[in-house]
Amino acid sequence: MSKFINHLKYSYFICAVILLGNILQGCELSVDGEAESDLLTLKGKKAKQDYEIWALDQGAGLSRVHIYNSSLEETDVIDFYNLFASGELGEQVTMPHMIEFNSTYEYAAVASPASGNVAIIRAADRKVIEVICTGAGAHMASFTPDDKSIWVANIGTVTFTEITADLTTETFALGRELDLTEDDEWKGIFKDVEGGGGGAVGMNVSAPVCHAYTQDGAFAYLTLGPGAGGLVVVDILSGEPKIVKAFSRDEVKANCGLALSRDGSKMYANWGDPGDAENPPAQSGAWYVFNTSDHTLIKSSSETRGIDAHGARTSPRGPWLWQVNRGSDNGIVINTEADIIVHNLDNVGSSPDILDFSPDGKYAFISLRGPNPISGAAHVATGETPGFSVINTSNRRKIAVIQPAPMEDREASDFHGIKVRSIF
Repeated sequence: MSKFINHLKYSYFICAVILLGNILQGCELSVDGEAESDLLTLKGKKAKQDYEIWALDQGAGLSRVHIYNSSLEETDVIDFYNLFASGELGEQVTMPHMIEFNSTYEYAAVASPASGNVAIIRAADRKVIEVICTGAGAHMASFTPDDKSIWVANIGTVTFTEITADLTTETFALGRELDLTEDDEWKGIFKDVEGGGGGAVGMNVSAPVCHAYTQDGAFAYLTLGPGAGGLVVVDILSGEPKIVKAFSRDEVKANCGLALSRDGSKMYANWGDPGDAENPPAQSGAWYVFNTSDHTLIKSSSETRGIDAHGARTSPRGPWLWQVNRGSDNGIVINTEADIIVHNLDNVGSSPDILDFSPDGKYAFISLRGPNPISGAAHVATGETPGFSVINTSNRRKIAVIQPAPMEDREASDFHGIKVRSIF
């Protein structure tokens, strides 16, 4: 009900698109006069470092990547269903969930849990050049810092799988794999812990959800879940991948976002808890700070100032980490030098999920879930404006909501992964 009331409160439309002569498929929802001015500024000027926004619609029957330029004009749509139907793809890509680019932003890796595969896209011409199956529940795929590998967190098979990458020849292949259920560190802590869906028939264990690398690319921090939580640190450089540090769910209830500090000295992880739909808590979730030099936990906090802490990302300017609460439509800003909350994020959009920043850090783009979410607990993941919001980071005000899906697809639309692509 509170989301519906907020939606009504802010549901008047600012026709900035018409004034500028830009025709967008989506509508833009502006907050007030100051926000309209911010929006006009954004659309009227090219950033010093140009960029694109790639947003994934995982909605039932959709499976699309919507691409916007820095003036918030939709320039392309990659429709996986149409590509498969036309014979351009040998494998169906269903439920594109998370997206990451390589270090030069020339290639994107899109993980799709429903189809259990990773689509690799050449960004320049939007061509899907490879689809590789890594296992049921392929939840997240990301390039290593040296761009030589893509590691994939597979919830369904409880595996962490490598795709080797030769970007010069555009050659990709399955590489090494860590079966967590066979690792002694994992077995010692998580063997009998129910995780909410990971594993083969008869199993319900803590499985890989999301990962982020240390600055040197030697280690991957891997959150576990979807339900139980926990975290492991995986050595991915020396021979066969292996867990070198493991935190039980009692120590670290991480099951969601990860972010590396700008100087690489700290890794941040969080825990999202949807709570009880009938009796929601005042706040739920937690966030954690690790020293990447020895993988020790140096801080934990249950102060999230909202319900179901979820997406987290470090700003490219200033020591700021943004974290959004999916169930309460808000979030927090953490100072990564002092590891304290310094700002609240209010009214960032309906059911905010994943976020990223423009290269100059002036704007944040936050994906917003749809009215019929196909992942996450429905009472926190259900949104009203599927697409993404645009936030001015200097005053933390929402200046627009972009809804790319045509009106006839809005009921099915459900945005999740989002990533900003720098253009050099």
